[in-house]
Amino acid sequence: MATPHISCIALIGKKARYPTSLNATLDVFSSRLPMKTNGDSDFGMLYAVDDTCALYGWLTNTGVKIVVAVESPVGGGGGGGGGGEVGVFRALQTAYIGLVCNPFFENDETRPITSRRFLAEVRRIAETWRPGAQAAP
Repeated sequence: MATPHISCIALIGKKARYPTSLNATLDVFSSRLPMKTNGDSDFGMLYAVDDTCALYGWLTNTGVKIVVAVESPVGGGGGGGGGGEVGVFRALQTAYIGLVCNPFFENDETRPITSRRFLAEVRRIAETWRPGAQAAP
């Protein structure tokens, strides 16, 4: 049986235009935001594409949304889940903070991030994630 894995990670800035495939998750962010009064960043599962893919969300305190798509091959038992997403989001947020704190980084939320170091870290986080496991920062 194949293991669930992350198939997509998106950081969506407040000003960014985003792919249509992520549109549905943004509506869920908006509808759940009024209920998030305790500073909780974890938005949980936002959208299930089918029984093999689920999208989970996280909102940073600066308004940047992080969406992770977890794919599970057919017969793999659904879209993943199991509580390991929080660790992935914390690791991704740490990597993002490191990026934006770099004085040489030009933060233009309307364009894709091109930092090789940041993209390599995001790739490492995605490749090492396993259901129910916390990602290493």
